[in-house]
Amino acid sequence: MVEKMKDMADKAAVVVQNNVSQALGLIYGLGMLTWTAFNQMNSNYWAYFLTEICGLEPTVMGTVKGITGIGEWFFVIIAAIIIERVWLKHGQYRSWLLLAPPATFVCLLMTFIDPAFLDMNAKTIWMIFFQIIGGFFASFFMIAATSIVPVISHTEADRTLLSQRKAQGNMLVKVLFAAISLPAILAINGMVYRVPAGENAQNAGPAGFTVLALIFGIIMIVMFIVMYKRIDGMDPTQELCEERALAKKEGKEVPPIPQKDKVSLGEMLKYWITNIPALVGLFAEIIRFIAQMTIQSMAMYVFTYAFGDVAMAAVMLTAANITGLIATFVSEPIARFLGIRTTYLIGIAISAVSMIACYFVGATGAMAFIVCICACFFGMNFMNGVMVGMQSNAIAFGEWRDGKTAKAFIMSTFQWCPKIANAVAGFLTGFGLAAIGFVSGMEPSAELAQGMINIICLIPAVALVIAFVAFFFGYRLNSKKMAQIAEDLEKRRMEGDVLPG
Repeated sequence: MVEKMKDMADKAAVVVQNNVSQALGLIYGLGMLTWTAFNQMNSNYWAYFLTEICGLEPTVMGTVKGITGIGEWFFVIIAAIIIERVWLKHGQYRSWLLLAPPATFVCLLMTFIDPAFLDMNAKTIWMIFFQIIGGFFASFFMIAATSIVPVISHTEADRTLLSQRKAQGNMLVKVLFAAISLPAILAINGMVYRVPAGENAQNAGPAGFTVLALIFGIIMIVMFIVMYKRIDGMDPTQELCEERALAKKEGKEVPPIPQKDKVSLGEMLKYWITNIPALVGLFAEIIRFIAQMTIQSMAMYVFTYAFGDVAMAAVMLTAANITGLIATFVSEPIARFLGIRTTYLIGIAISAVSMIACYFVGATGAMAFIVCICACFFGMNFMNGVMVGMQSNAIAFGEWRDGKTAKAFIMSTFQWCPKIANAVAGFLTGFGLAAIGFVSGMEPSAELAQGMINIICLIPAVALVIAFVAFFFGYRLNSKKMAQIAEDLEKRRMEGDVLPG
């Protein structure tokens, strides 16, 4: 009897033990940070590079971005299916952290090279090809890097740590990138093309853009190799994958992947569609991106036509990013104390209240407007800080309920959020500007200013209120529920019943 009680106590101790160290959390955050830095080149400078350096017409540039956006969205799905079905040598997820970043780097670097030996049609094809293929390879390691979170984390505290480090790295690099990237491009172009300071060195040639992309890409590859090495032995599929690779090399019979560990396309769709927390989380993240992209896309209009000081738009976005970075650190202890669900709801509430307040006081002056927007970004980065943890909890719930899940496929759906949100925000702001009678270059007026304030405030405010209601009633995975799920899954692991896929 005593031995039996001791055995039960030992099992209980295993249940509550966290699996992710602070060192691993830091390495994970740094790895994701370096990808964000490399990807910021695309987000901030690619459109400019296409028109001003490569000489593409603005309409052609828009077409290139539209085609590549659709192509990348499609290939996210393909990448997820491949990850679920094809297990490479070093583990189902871990392998892609080693293989995909170099391929991504080579392809996306080609989009910051001006192929002057080609005509404009060939240049356009060049850019479309390398952007889509680069995005395809990026999908592999991004899906793998997020799917590995529910694999290596056994508790909500583990998921909170990894989620916060990712968000903190994301916001930190955005602040740093904004501060150093353009000066670096100007400095490199000034040296290479001998352009005096202040004479549009950014337009002198591609060198500054290419060199900066090269530097960020190499750093990204190094950090993903470090991450790959650090999680050695933590991917539960690794042992079987290495046995299969060794048997193939030695010409022996290759051990099959157990059929119960494979997930068919039909099962992927089933586990996703029937996982209500995952669907609600996806909806809430789309809303967050709609709010963020509406604010970013309307900022230049508001400060030009409502406040008459376009330079303040840069001040607002810088202040908002710094505020967002602070939020990721503030939200971490709150998430540990109150749980991921409550922290995410607090973030939605702060953002919604901020945009409602902005509607009433934002038009009174630029500073009042900036304060409200910064408060909204503070709330949105409460959400961002626990986003990966929220997704991972939903996957753990599905695994607990069904005994099987499709981690990579479900995680891949969250890659759609910015793409869907970009289309929706573009549609709403475009028709919103048309509805208030805006015409480019028109004279500012009080009515025009209020109309723009309405667009930038009401679209996010209404969307965030809807998100709060949906998340409150649809995402019921609180800390108590997740503790029970963690305990049950740990018992299954000890009995060998938890599947790795």
